[in-house]
Amino acid sequence: MHQAVGEIVWLDTQLGKLQLYADRSRGTRATAEYSITEHETRVTVRRDQQFLAITDLRAGQQVTIESKDNGEEQLATKITVEPSSAPLFQRAEGTIESIDVTPGTFTLKETASLGAAGVVSVFVFNPRDIVVMESPSLQPVRLAVQPGDFVKVEYVVSNGRRHARSMMRYSAVPGSTTTTTTTTSTTTTSQ
Repeated sequence: MHQAVGEIVWLDTQLGKLQLYADRSRGTRATAEYSITEHETRVTVRRDQQFLAITDLRAGQQVTIESKDNGEEQLATKITVEPSSAPLFQRAEGTIESIDVTPGTFTLKETASLGAAGVVSVFVFNPRDIVVMESPSLQPVRLAVQPGDFVKVEYVVSNGRRHARSMMRYSAVPGSTTTTTTTTSTTTTSQ
């Protein structure tokens, strides 16, 4: 049995993966990856011993993970969420309508949030710090997102603004298809 304390960088409950910035001695941090499952991973809150589902976990939360060897990977058997006064991260999904790297803003036309479908929201971000991943890849990479990209954004609301922390880019909007039609014309001039 192994134990690690740190901050959740990202998690994908459908893929069953969680990445942690594990706190090490003398203030150094290392990244560790864990397998998580709905039936084998227990999630509790330290303060009140309340049980949660793995879908209740969010990027940015401080946690203690107990894990065991499961072949070549670590299986998280228990995750204890540390109480925090910091706001929890929220999620939004949709299509990027515009992006401006200089001031660090982008607009997102939300599609998945109940009651927010079709709403255009403005997010702020630090271009040097935001982590962008591409589904189904599990490795964070520096990607250039563009208007029209379908993304899932994890953010926190602070001072009335949505501050994006991470972004997952999907190759296509789930359940939709795109058709491109090209029309050509020929003009002949006689003299």
